[in-house]
Amino acid sequence: MSKKKEINEKNDIKTPLSEAIRKFKKQKNAIIALCFILFLVVLAFIGDKIVPFGINEYDYSNTLQGPSMAHWFGTDEFGRDLFSRIICGTKISLAVGLSAVSVGCICGTILGLIAGYYRGWIDSVIMRICDTLFAFPGIILAIAIVAILGSGLGNVVIAVAVFSTPTFARLVRSRTLALKNAVFVQAARNIGASDARILFQHILPGAFPEIIVQYTMSIGSSILTASSLSFLGMGAQPPTPEWGLLLSNGRNYMLTAFHCTLFPGIAIFLTVLSFNLLGDGLRDALDPKLTD
Repeated sequence: MSKKKEINEKNDIKTPLSEAIRKFKKQKNAIIALCFILFLVVLAFIGDKIVPFGINEYDYSNTLQGPSMAHWFGTDEFGRDLFSRIICGTKISLAVGLSAVSVGCICGTILGLIAGYYRGWIDSVIMRICDTLFAFPGIILAIAIVAILGSGLGNVVIAVAVFSTPTFARLVRSRTLALKNAVFVQAARNIGASDARILFQHILPGAFPEIIVQYTMSIGSSILTASSLSFLGMGAQPPTPEWGLLLSNGRNYMLTAFHCTLFPGIAIFLTVLSFNLLGDGLRDALDPKLTD
């Protein structure tokens, strides 16, 4: 009996990861959002192989046709299949969102670690730059950057990364300030560990939960910003099947062909909503202060 009890006690040991997974499984909305995001990722890889029509396959005899069995989402002003273009546009929108937030996350994390650990004038300079960027609304700052660099998806990634960096920098700085004087950090410093080792092996893992949550929620906002820039003609250029550009092309036909704006808008809405719901679920699962 004692051996059996000991085995059961070992199986009942709760690690932070297992506890986070247990909490996350109770977040039904977050699980549905995760499934939808995984579905989008699959579409991004195989979308161009399963679509019924080419993204630039013109059919001038079927322009602005409504949804039908042949064209599930209808056709655009050039007779191109809207369903095929939205499916293929998934890869572009996800790639822009992920790459922009990844760059902003890496830059902001490094800046936040340096500012919080060394303090002094380095901290003051980094934080004043972040405060300056925070003074501008994200979309306005992105428009200004793209206006300077020129239109195109590459410059959109740079613009979104720039206004994403201060958020991660301030977040990581606050966690660094809270952890830099912790016992395990002082112990590592006393045995001669380098600053780089302390920052990336001892302090950074303590900020991972906040970084993951912020990263997930920032992807949705970055996709929305990239789509907004494309809608304004400053992002993706024709004939790229980017969702914001599809929405922009369809606005001229809202009264005669409402489907041209309806389906790209739904794609953007569901994607942004899914990343936000996933971020909320991860926040509830990773926060040790929240109990159920």
